[in-house]
Amino acid sequence: MHFLKNNKGLVFLILLLVPAFYYDVTIITWVKEHRTFQYEDWYQPFDQLIKISTHGTTLITISLLLFLGTKKYSLRISNMAKIVFIGMIASGIAVQALKHLIGRARPRVTFEAVFVGPSMSSDYDSFPSGHTTLAFCLAYMLSRDYPRFSALFYLFAILAAMDRLIWLSHFPSDIVAGVLLGTIVGRFILERNPFRTKQPVGIPGE
Repeated sequence: MHFLKNNKGLVFLILLLVPAFYYDVTIITWVKEHRTFQYEDWYQPFDQLIKISTHGTTLITISLLLFLGTKKYSLRISNMAKIVFIGMIASGIAVQALKHLIGRARPRVTFEAVFVGPSMSSDYDSFPSGHTTLAFCLAYMLSRDYPRFSALFYLFAILAAMDRLIWLSHFPSDIVAGVLLGTIVGRFILERNPFRTKQPVGIPGE
């Protein structure tokens, strides 16, 4: 019971995977039929911003530069950037390993639940969502240092996840799995972060 009390957010995400898998085809079909705005001129700059800002290379590079650039001026920001850099590397490795071991077909290939096993094909690396994993890992970690802005951090992560659905890059269950994995990695890194004076318990909203 103690475990469930301290991890109810993670347990909820795990349980959410079941209905997400069940409704994958229904949701992704609805998205395909109602996503006409993706080609509108107003959406294109926003879409490019989301794609670039949530890419693993971008997040890793920014956190590294922030760490190196603030070492002499702000120990708190420097330490935060360092642990975020570690989190981005760790979550990136974890999600890439799982994606290519599981080998799930992307929605753009088929709406059916097809798992081919180990594969290096970009058409069969849908589960979990990489962008979502890194975005939610980042949101979790930043929210622990700057809780006042947690809503903004999680809004950024949600927009990143929604963009993956809109472009049929992932199923809803891929997104939920990415949220779960990103949160787990972020929490794991923070709990073992020697630069923090307090350890996080649970996830936001618990």
